[in-house]
Amino acid sequence: MTSSKLLSNKRIETLNRDTDYLGIINKGELITQFLRGSSESIEEIKMFALYGDWGSGKSTLMKFIQDELKGEFNTFFFEAWEFEKDENLAMSLLEFIASESESNEEAFYKDVLKYGGRILRGLGKSIKLNIPLFPNGPGIDLDPSAFVEEMTKAEEISFYEALKKFKIEFRRLEDFTTKGENPKYNIVFIDDLDRCEPEQVLNLMSAIKLFFTYGEKTIFFCGIDKSAVEAAVRTKYGKVVKSNEYLEKIFDISFSMPNEVNVQKLINHYFDSRIYTLRGDSSPINYRIDEFFRSIGFYNPRRIKKVLNKYQMLRSFKFLSSDYVENFPNIDLKKNSERSLFETLLVLYLIILHEFYSSDFDNFLNFEKKLQIYSKAIDGYTNNSGELNQYLSSNFSSTRFDEIYNLGHNNDSHIRFAICISPNNIEKIHLNALIAGSGSQIVGTKNSIDLLFFKYINKHNFNDWVATNSSSATFKSVKKLIKDLL
Repeated sequence: MTSSKLLSNKRIETLNRDTDYLGIINKGELITQFLRGSSESIEEIKMFALYGDWGSGKSTLMKFIQDELKGEFNTFFFEAWEFEKDENLAMSLLEFIASESESNEEAFYKDVLKYGGRILRGLGKSIKLNIPLFPNGPGIDLDPSAFVEEMTKAEEISFYEALKKFKIEFRRLEDFTTKGENPKYNIVFIDDLDRCEPEQVLNLMSAIKLFFTYGEKTIFFCGIDKSAVEAAVRTKYGKVVKSNEYLEKIFDISFSMPNEVNVQKLINHYFDSRIYTLRGDSSPINYRIDEFFRSIGFYNPRRIKKVLNKYQMLRSFKFLSSDYVENFPNIDLKKNSERSLFETLLVLYLIILHEFYSSDFDNFLNFEKKLQIYSKAIDGYTNNSGELNQYLSSNFSSTRFDEIYNLGHNNDSHIRFAICISPNNIEKIHLNALIAGSGSQIVGTKNSIDLLFFKYINKHNFNDWVATNSSSATFKSVKKLIKDLL
C-alpha cells in the first residue's frame, strides 16, 4: 500500500495549484491586485471584509494574500481566537500591533498602549456614554469611569482627552512602522473571529471602526462568517439591527470566498484513479468518492479533510494490528487492487456520523427505535405491524457481507439489507421504499444525511453492492470498529 499523509485541519501553509481545492489562488491574486491599487486610497478605505462560512478556507486565503503583499505592505496577522480568553480583544489587538512594531530605540508604543487601554477597556461597560458606530445606527456603550480606573489619580484625564492622545500616538506608531526603507502602508489581517464569543466579535469590530481607523496608513482585512455576526448582532441588538446592514456600515469593501469548491483535489490526496465497477459502470474511485460526498450533502472542505484523515488512520491500522483483521472491512487502500466499493462508502458514512452526527451514529442499527418510528410513519399496509416486525427482526446487520449475496436476489432480501441503512429522520414511509430504486416513497427531514445516504445506496440492488470483493465484515462489526478505534 502507498500511504497518504494525514493533512492538517489548519489552513494550508504551502498553497499551490495542486493543493488549491478551494480556488483560492485565483481569488487571492484578484484581491491582491485590488489592494495594491488601493494603497493610495487608504485614508478613505480602511476596512475590508472577507465573507465565508466556517471551514471555507478564509484563513488560507488571507495567508496567501499576506504572503503576496509582503514587501509592499507591512503585514500583521492577528488570530483572534488565540486571545479569546483576554478581557478585551480590541486591547489585545492593539498590544499585538505594538509588540510586532517594537524597537529598542522607540519607547512611544508604550503611550499607545497607555491611552489605548484607557479607551478600549471601557468597551461595553455601561450606558453612561454611547458613541454611534455610524449615523442613525447602533452605538457602542462606554463607561468613562472604566478609563479613570486605568490611571493613577495624578493622571486623571477625560475620555476625550485620552482619545485625542491615542489618535496622535497611533499615527506616530504608523510613522515608525513605515519609516525609511519599510513599506509605506500597513495591513492587519484578523482571522478566527467566527470562533470567538459574540460579544467579543462585536466589540473588536466596533473598536476598529471607532478608534483604529484614526490612522492614515493602516487598513484592516477581516475574515468574517456572517452567521457568527448575525448571532452576535441578534444577541446585542435583537431585531432592531439587521446583520447585513451592520456589516455594510462597518466595512468599506467586502469580498466573498469562491463559490466553486474543488474538493476533488482534496479527495485525490487520499484516493487514486483505480477503476471500480458497479453494475457495469466503471469509474475511478476518486470520482466515485466525490460523487458520494455530493450526493449526501457533505461538502465542507474542513469536515471532509477530517473524515478522510480518520479513514486514512483505519487504512494504517489494518497493517498495524491483527485483532481486527479477520472482520476488517475490505476498504480501498489506494495503489492496490480494487476493493469493496460498498464497504468503503459505508466506512466513510459512519465516520461522518461518528464525528458530526453523534445521535444518528448511536441510532444506526437501533431497530427498536426504527420500530417506534416506522410504526407511526408506515403507510399502505393493513398488516403493516406484523410485516414490519418480520423485516426488522430478520435484518442483515449481523450477516457477513460476503454471504449476503447468496441469500437470494429478491425484494425480501433487499428489504432486510435496506432496513439496516434506512433513515430514522422520517415522517412517512411505504414499505416499497425499501425496495431498490424506490427511495422517493419516503417523506423525511429535508436533506437529513441518513435519508440522503439511504437514497444514494438504494439506487442499486443490494446484490450489486455485495457482488464482488465483499469481506467477512458486517454492519455491526463496521460500526463497532468505528466506535472503538475513532
